[in-house]
Amino acid sequence: MLALPATHAVIALLGEVALLLWGVHMVRTGVERAFGGDLRRLLGRALRHRSTALLAGIVVTLVLQSSTATALMATSFVGSGVIGLAPALAVMLGANVGTALVSWALSFDTTAVFPVLLVAGLITFRSSVRRRSRNIGRAVIGLGLMLLALHLLVETVDPGAVAPEAHELVTAVTREPLIVFVLCAILAWAMHSSVAAVLVIGSLAAAGLVGPVAALAMVLVH
Repeated sequence: MLALPATHAVIALLGEVALLLWGVHMVRTGVERAFGGDLRRLLGRALRHRSTALLAGIVVTLVLQSSTATALMATSFVGSGVIGLAPALAVMLGANVGTALVSWALSFDTTAVFPVLLVAGLITFRSSVRRRSRNIGRAVIGLGLMLLALHLLVETVDPGAVAPEAHELVTAVTREPLIVFVLCAILAWAMHSSVAAVLVIGSLAAAGLVGPVAALAMVLVH
C-alpha cells in the first residue's frame, strides 16, 4: 500500500469522521423516532433511585449511541423539577459507562459485519410500511455506516499508509498538553458525540499517532 501524503491523509480522515458522525446521527434519530417515547418513560421511572438511574443511563446510551442525548433527557427532567440532582448525576455516570461499552464493542474487527448491516437496514427501510420499522431500518443503516467509517479510518491511520511527515506532524502536536486540550475541546464541540470522538481517538492511539498520555487526556476532555 502506498503511503498517503499528509494533505491526502487529512482529507481522507475528515471524510471518514464525517461519515462516522452521519452514522451516529442516523442511529440516534432512528432510535428516537422508533422508541423515543418508550426510552423517555423508562428513564423517567428509573430516575427515582440512584442505582436504577445509573443502569438507565447505561441502557439509554447503548441504544442511542450518544451520551449527549441521554444528558439532554436527564436535564429536561431536572429542569421540570421531576427529579433531584443526585439521580441526574447517576444518569450521567451511566452515560459515560455506556459510551465506554459502545466504544469497546465497536473496536473489534467488523469487516464482515457492516455489509450485512447495510443490506439488512436498507431492505428493512425500503420494504416496511410501518413508521417504526422504517426507523429501525434507518438505525441499522446508521450502525453499518459507523462500522464502515471505522474500518476506513483504521486503514487511513495505519502506519504503513501514511507518509512519515504526517506521523511527525501529529506526534509533534500531541506533545503539547495545552494544544491537545484546545484541539479536543474543538473536536468535542464539532462532533456533539462523545462516542464518535472516543472512537476516533482510539483509532489514532491504536495506530501510534497519539501517545497513551495524550489519548487519555483527549478522552478525559470529552
